[in-house]
Amino acid sequence: MHRLIALIVALFVVAGVVPSHAATIEQRQKKQAHRINEGIKRGQLTPKETERLRNQHTLIGIERYQAGLDGKITKRERQDIRHDQNRLNKDIKHKRHNKRRVYQ
Repeated sequence: MHRLIALIVALFVVAGVVPSHAATIEQRQKKQAHRINEGIKRGQLTPKETERLRNQHTLIGIERYQAGLDGKITKRERQDIRHDQNRLNKDIKHKRHNKRRVYQ
């Protein structure tokens, strides 16, 4: 019982120690997911484009999770995540504004 309480307290402490820039990364992830979903809803993304963008988005999420496992995201890890997010942003824009459409 004491171990369970200690584990719960430790999880809250770790969650509270997350640096402020990590929230920015998370917010950007949410915005990108929203942009992908809007592209699907408006018929701007084909199923194959959607799959590729979602795979890219998932990989960034995994990278973010792994970077935060030790409780601190280093400057280099942050740079890598930002680079990947910038690439995804360009890919979302390109794929939403190309001539391929899904007609409903």
